[in-house]
Amino acid sequence: MTQVSRQATAPPTATPTATLTRVALNGKWLAQRRTGTQRFAEEIARRLVLDPRLDVLLCLPQDAAVPDWLPATVPVRRSRLRGVAFEQVALPQLARGRLLVSLAGPAPVVVGHQVATFHDATPFRFPNTYTRAFGAWHRSIYRLVSRRARAVVTVSEFSAVELATVLHRPRELFHVVGNGSEHLSALTPMRPDSDLPQEGFVLVVGTLALHKNLPGVLRAVADARLPTVVVGARGPARVFSGASPTVGDDDVITYAAHLTDAELAWLYRHAGALVFPSRYEGFGLPVVEAQALGCPVVAARSSSLPEVAGQGALFVDPDRPQDVPSMVRELIADPARRAEMVAAGSVNAARFTWATSASRLGDVLVAAYTCA
Repeated sequence: MTQVSRQATAPPTATPTATLTRVALNGKWLAQRRTGTQRFAEEIARRLVLDPRLDVLLCLPQDAAVPDWLPATVPVRRSRLRGVAFEQVALPQLARGRLLVSLAGPAPVVVGHQVATFHDATPFRFPNTYTRAFGAWHRSIYRLVSRRARAVVTVSEFSAVELATVLHRPRELFHVVGNGSEHLSALTPMRPDSDLPQEGFVLVVGTLALHKNLPGVLRAVADARLPTVVVGARGPARVFSGASPTVGDDDVITYAAHLTDAELAWLYRHAGALVFPSRYEGFGLPVVEAQALGCPVVAARSSSLPEVAGQGALFVDPDRPQDVPSMVRELIADPARRAEMVAAGSVNAARFTWATSASRLGDVLVAAYTCA
């Protein structure tokens, strides 16, 4: 392990160290490809390090870079290990004497003085989504950590109930800290450098993992000749099992990959509608991203999506993908109806802010730190 040199001067408004909650932040996510889980970790962490109640130490694996948003006053400890070895072997030593906080999934099984984050119960409810090894590992981690951790954070009331059920733990162990919706709003949208429709296309954001329920919807919009852009519809083979190949007519459906946030913002701003047909979501971040950027939403009436989308979406039966084209056409053809859904979506998205979520997590950490 090496200590990364950081500026030691504390801000003038800092609370005296003796009164602070001493936190060690698991930075493993900083070495991973960004998905919704890593988005949550980054947006929460960059606000958490500014919480005056907390004394934060960032712990990094060998292959993670120090993020440019980290204040110079926050110390960093780096291990020579990476991946699972970092998390299960090195991290407990790096975090010794502090409350360990993990924001992006797995956490060390040997640490009791910690707060872990489990985004959903998908490994239990949809085990066929994942490879056998990946699913078994995550189920084991969830079971072991939930029996030792001071608290477990999750992203919706739906997920809190689901996790309590599958892990046979008290509902009170699970604290809801939702995603935010505003991270794309301040960006200047940039059109992706590819052959995309100009306006009014169907936007689909998600992988082809089984629980995302995309193939039927993509066939339906292709058969209806609705121009469609699909973002993120591939996942690593070591994680997902049985994911379908690309689906649909290439003349109608465009698969976009490796987009910047500014390019994703452009797609939300110009799409006729976001279609989000997932059977199982812990939160469903694209729903509130779309709502915050004025894109109407058609979502499955399943799992957390009614809770998260609120009154700002049209809902479809996840077993009836054939209903999606007519719902999208209604939004595109009826400006008044579209404006109504955009307004309702904007109001709903305003319920979810990263600042509120980070503050809520800070409350959890302060309470967990003092727990005997």
